[in-house]
Amino acid sequence: MGTVTIAATFGAGGSIIGPAVAKRLNLPFVDRAIPAALAAKLHEPLAAALADDTERGTAVGRLLRSALNHSGLFAGIPVPDEERGVLPDIAMSETAIRRLADGGGAVILGRAGVFVLKDRPDVLHVRLDGSVEARRHAAMSHEGLDYKSVARKQNESDQARRAYVAHFYPRAGAWEDPRHYH
Repeated sequence: MGTVTIAATFGAGGSIIGPAVAKRLNLPFVDRAIPAALAAKLHEPLAAALADDTERGTAVGRLLRSALNHSGLFAGIPVPDEERGVLPDIAMSETAIRRLADGGGAVILGRAGVFVLKDRPDVLHVRLDGSVEARRHAAMSHEGLDYKSVARKQNESDQARRAYVAHFYPRAGAWEDPRHYH
């Protein structure tokens, strides 16, 4: 049948639309939620990525750091995945996503599915978004929270998703770039 990846910003309705699309297409739905153990392992690399987001340095400096981090050039040996921020759990998640796509398809919400399955012609990549205010008001209605709480969650969520992609898929480009989606 095929696979649909859905990237959704906070308040854009991904947790409502994703299951509805899966039901309509008669495909399994894979939520963006990750197990608590994996979230704990991701906390440190993401915290570093979030901190690094404000101290990027010059373009040349970033390019050199990236080349050195990925090459093992001066030591003559490759840098282990863990030292480059690649976690075995991320690799396992990617493998699971690819198996779902190979095995008849699924509707995958989040998990950077758009980048994991980026070169597959049998996958539709969708992004759900909206203005910050519209997303906040939708989240207030859906989650029953006050504006201040929703604004905080929206800021944290958008920043964390951006950092996740930048950290684990640095060559992919910006998560919100419309060229990634159909």
